[in-house]
Amino acid sequence: MSIAFKTAERLSDHAWCMAAGFRDSLRTAQFYVRDMRNADGQGTAFPRQSTFLSRMVAGVARVVDDVMTKGGNLSIRLLLPNWRKLPSPFTTGFMDEVQTAISHNKLVENPIFNAYFFRSCQNVLSRWAEPPYLVLEHRIDAARRELALAKAPADKLEFLSQTLLALVEAAPIARHGVLRNTGKLLGDGDPNVAVCATTCLALLLAEEGGAIKGIGDDEFFAIVGALMLPRLNSMQQAVNDRDSKKLAGELSAIRDQY
Repeated sequence: MSIAFKTAERLSDHAWCMAAGFRDSLRTAQFYVRDMRNADGQGTAFPRQSTFLSRMVAGVARVVDDVMTKGGNLSIRLLLPNWRKLPSPFTTGFMDEVQTAISHNKLVENPIFNAYFFRSCQNVLSRWAEPPYLVLEHRIDAARRELALAKAPADKLEFLSQTLLALVEAAPIARHGVLRNTGKLLGDGDPNVAVCATTCLALLLAEEGGAIKGIGDDEFFAIVGALMLPRLNSMQQAVNDRDSKKLAGELSAIRDQY
């Protein structure tokens, strides 16, 4: 919890952090429930002969998971229907909104910074790994508050490189699930670098190039991940060195390819 609270200097910061932490506790509980629902091997690619205890654990876990999922979906549909909507990076002026949202604390509404990076991290993981996977919202909020303590740079490349460093330090990807055969993006190194770099790069490319006809947000994140893959090792090294200028150079090089 030191990550979550180290920049919480005001009462509103603590309140927001507690709210995000509570939601993360529910996500973590469901993550382990979803993991246990495969205890009998029936929900995996390689079904196996299971014991009575394994089948019983898996059966109970499936019931609990269904109840948690339906309960969550119903409450969100009734109370906050836009909660899970992924903010599109193609929205005009979206990067400016993300920069401005760094200083916002809202208990009943995600700051756009948190909403974008939380949903886009899940989107990227869904492309490269099998569920369950776990993204922690309060760690993304910790990165947001870390950035809020410093003056946001006007240059977009520098802003995104600093954002990437803050996100990787906070490590919002707690579990990335089982990698698919196409999951080369997450195969080596820290998955937080690969996933968070993809989300930052998507912001930059969408801002620079605009929407691509016939390509939705989901396909766009897949394209961005493919563009970034050849330079992933260099970006990993830049993150290890805490070199924001080198990271900005890597982002710029990929933008030029795009």
